[in-house]
Amino acid sequence: MEIQQLEPRLENIPDEYEKAQKFKEYVQGIFIENNSQEEFKRRVDAIFNETFKGTRL
Repeated sequence: MEIQQLEPRLENIPDEYEKAQKFKEYVQGIFIENNSQEEFKRRVDAIFNETFKGTRL
C-alpha cells in the first residue's frame, strides 16, 4: 500500500480510537458470568455493530 493511499485514513484515526475506547468500556460492563457464552457473544456483536456502524477501515 502506498503512503498516498494511507493518508486519508490517518485523518480518521482519532475518531476510530474514540470508538474503540467506547466499545471497550461497553464490553467491560458485560459480565460473562451472568450470561451464557452465546448471549455474551450476541451482546458484544451488537455493541460492536452499533459502535462502528458505517465505519470503513
